[in-house]
Amino acid sequence: MRRTVALVLGVLLVAIGTTVPAHAATLALTPITVGNVFTDGQQVKVGLSTDASSVTWSAADVNGTVVATGSQAAASTLQVAVTTRGWYELTVQAGTATARTTFAILSPLSTAAVAGLTTNRVGDFESTAEGWTFYPGSEHPGATGSFTLDTTDNHSGTSSGKLSGDFSGGGAYVSVNRTVPSVAATSVSFWAKTPNLSFLTFRITDSTGQVHQQRLTLSGATDWQSLTVSRFDGGKQYVHFGGANDGVWHGPAKQLEVVLDKGAINGATSSSVNLDDLTLNAPAAAPTTPLGDYESAAEGWSFYPGSEFPGATGSLSYDTVSPQSGAQSAKLSGDFSGGGNYVALQRSFVPIDLKALDLWVKSSQVSSIGLRLTDATGQVHQQRLSLSGSAWQHLSVTQFAQGNGYLHFGGANDGIWHGPATAITLTLDKSAILSGTSAAVNVDAVAATTAPTYQGAGTHFAQSWNPDLMPVLALSGAGTARDEAYWSEAETSPGTYSFPAKITTYQQGFQANGIDPLMIADRGNTLYDGGNPPTTDTARAAFANYADALATQYPQIKNMAIWNEWDINGEGPAYQTPQAYISLLQASYAKLKANHAGLTIVGGGDTDVTQQAWFQQFCQLGGLKYLDVVSIHPYNYLNAPESLGTFVDQVRATIRQYNGGVDKPIWITEAGWYTGAGSAAPVSEPTQAMYVARAMLNVPGHDVDRFYLYDFKNDGIDPANQEFNFGMVHNEADALGKYTPKPSYVAYATAARQLRGATFLGKEYPGNGLIDQVYAAGDGTPFRAIWAASGANTTVTVNATGPVQVTSLYGLTYTLTPNANGQVTVTVGTWPTYISGSTVTSVTTP
Repeated sequence: MRRTVALVLGVLLVAIGTTVPAHAATLALTPITVGNVFTDGQQVKVGLSTDASSVTWSAADVNGTVVATGSQAAASTLQVAVTTRGWYELTVQAGTATARTTFAILSPLSTAAVAGLTTNRVGDFESTAEGWTFYPGSEHPGATGSFTLDTTDNHSGTSSGKLSGDFSGGGAYVSVNRTVPSVAATSVSFWAKTPNLSFLTFRITDSTGQVHQQRLTLSGATDWQSLTVSRFDGGKQYVHFGGANDGVWHGPAKQLEVVLDKGAINGATSSSVNLDDLTLNAPAAAPTTPLGDYESAAEGWSFYPGSEFPGATGSLSYDTVSPQSGAQSAKLSGDFSGGGNYVALQRSFVPIDLKALDLWVKSSQVSSIGLRLTDATGQVHQQRLSLSGSAWQHLSVTQFAQGNGYLHFGGANDGIWHGPATAITLTLDKSAILSGTSAAVNVDAVAATTAPTYQGAGTHFAQSWNPDLMPVLALSGAGTARDEAYWSEAETSPGTYSFPAKITTYQQGFQANGIDPLMIADRGNTLYDGGNPPTTDTARAAFANYADALATQYPQIKNMAIWNEWDINGEGPAYQTPQAYISLLQASYAKLKANHAGLTIVGGGDTDVTQQAWFQQFCQLGGLKYLDVVSIHPYNYLNAPESLGTFVDQVRATIRQYNGGVDKPIWITEAGWYTGAGSAAPVSEPTQAMYVARAMLNVPGHDVDRFYLYDFKNDGIDPANQEFNFGMVHNEADALGKYTPKPSYVAYATAARQLRGATFLGKEYPGNGLIDQVYAAGDGTPFRAIWAASGANTTVTVNATGPVQVTSLYGLTYTLTPNANGQVTVTVGTWPTYISGSTVTSVTTP
């Protein structure tokens, strides 16, 4: 018995000792959603390829803390149970094999209008209620077809619209059409997918009933492709009929029609096209900050009796009878029977970068109302605004240092507007009274129009980037992108221009995704000056013609930069001089303004932090006359971003010195921090994220209206190459997956959502080295961004009478309720923390 047991044990031991090692499983992860970027409510899914029977996974946040784990049987899709906003690294194991990728969860991007491009979606094709109607082209009998909602394929959502046509029995076309809401659209964008069509015909009907028709060429690809119509009364094979029938666009649009033509089908008598995400695109109104709704005395308006001229009496009251908007207006009354010259209502506010002031005024007793605006130096600029009739009258002021009866006093006292504005006074003057010695005037809806703040990014679609990246760019919240269209590629024969298809493709992608482009006209052309930067009159004129052709070819371009980094990138000392650049800028400016008066010309050499002397000479020689916006590249990637403000202020002082004390807008068109393993002090990925957000938040306080982070995507995968690692998403060849996010992508997206349509109001310093910047959101609700430029974490006390919403650097949002003392505490540090709530009054430190 014992021998038998021993034999069995021996066999077992032999068997155990000779076990074959487990097979090393294969494992690969790929994004399903482009770039692994998800929004609230979307299931996080990643493509999975493995020959193992099952996998395990874990997701860690930016601090390396594992927040979720799981396992599942092998499948083509890995489902990850993470729903909280933020950035995550996903680690998957199959046997001994390990694979990693990153993903992000963001809040949805607001569709509220901001200055620039507003998209009005008229073709989601999620419901028949949109009102699309099939038409068989009955004037050419024989065609049959249909229009249905296709739930098997879509560009977004759950379905698309599918237009099918069969011409085996004759006919010329089938189409689908719908009436559209009255929108002053300047372009139409949509996505199309077809197996074999070479073009689509697009028809848009204007307000007179005139149909404008053009042909849209398709790429031949069988996947989804973006199409944009940026001119309605032109285009390939343009024709018009009906209505005014004059070939001139008379907006707004009344109807859209997409046509499937028999002649567009390759090698068959039937075909189909799927349509999705069709939008009417229109310019949006500039953002405004309410200064006087007069719904509450808390706005801070007060009465002033003009005490320097004694004798006047009067009052400020709130009138509920027929306000222009809301429940009441302000009523300013004045009685001059005892003397005096004027009475006024007035208020101060945190500084506002005022571009225009709008107000509504009503009075049958005075011929004008006085306006006084105080600038940053304390100088008061006064003018008189004429009134007529007794109904509400809309007044708009865009010039603050001139106007009817203009005078100035106090502060700089030089008659030059030194923004931002800090106070407003509206006066009822004795001299304006039509009859008698007393009068009253009602005022309502006083609002400051501010410059739109665009968050942008540098892109390289003109080089080799694939436009399939465009949705990830749009989802980041970038409202603008900076790219190029090289001269040498557009003009290969003197005087003849043909822009590469890639330029058209990415311009259409910008429009379809609501991105306002800043285009650079640049690079030498071997047809002129040997391919060097243009320095002869002939070459400069040719360059100006090319820039003009670019603006003509793509009318959606509203902003054009003349060259890139001439001050350091002019191909040699002789070409880098300010005078050489000014000559090019002068020739280009004259040509472009003559043919495209509304085009914003961006220039200035793109001065970086080392080129202050160059820029001073540029201004001294008169270069500011030939640009609308000064572009700067304040790279300072060895330091924290707060130094950007100091550099901007230096540039602004130089502009004022050589421009009669008057500002020119400043845009930061390149700045950034790179990660990786380069020798010149790269930052860690979390530090890049923190710096990116702080830069975005800091520059509005220095009156910078556009900030372009350089650049959006890593340009390569070598961690030691500085130029490859500035991006916010990974390169398509990266082991972590195509376009997958770095932490900076999520920090950028969070800041962009906070700043969308916002107005910078001011900066506070609550103590402990903290920076507290105050903004008004697009709806006027105040919010704050708080961080420390350096040092340890600290706690702040938020004083409020109602709920306080706190949002982290990576978009995680939670709500706090004040205690009995009206306070909540929040831990803050070198990362920005966003605090919002209409009842927040102040932030203090212990």
